[in-house]
Amino acid sequence: MENAEITVQVVWSPSARETLSAELTLAAGSTLASALHATGWPALASAAQGDAAFAAAGLSAAVWSKARPLGQVLREGDRVEVLRDLQIDPMTARRVRFEAAGGIDALRQRGYAGRKR
Repeated sequence: MENAEITVQVVWSPSARETLSAELTLAAGSTLASALHATGWPALASAAQGDAAFAAAGLSAAVWSKARPLGQVLREGDRVEVLRDLQIDPMTARRVRFEAAGGIDALRQRGYAGRKR
């Protein structure tokens, strides 16, 4: 006999350096959208309206780091991840941090880069 319930984990980072996590027990056959709704997190309410509304809110969903539609049926032990749109290109962010830390001169002072020729 199949188990009538499944347990899944939902994780989300609504903003930088903030992470929310919830372990949920859902009915077998539950979808990704129903898991997001079950978290009770108001910002994820657009998931109930479908993929287009969810994307318009700047969000997408994944199961075990693979993008999935909100209609995806979940299995026991799945990890659901809510993803935000990038606010800045990762390479640009790295460049800004590098320059704020003193750039190449700071690396040379610490002995991590070759000396000027």
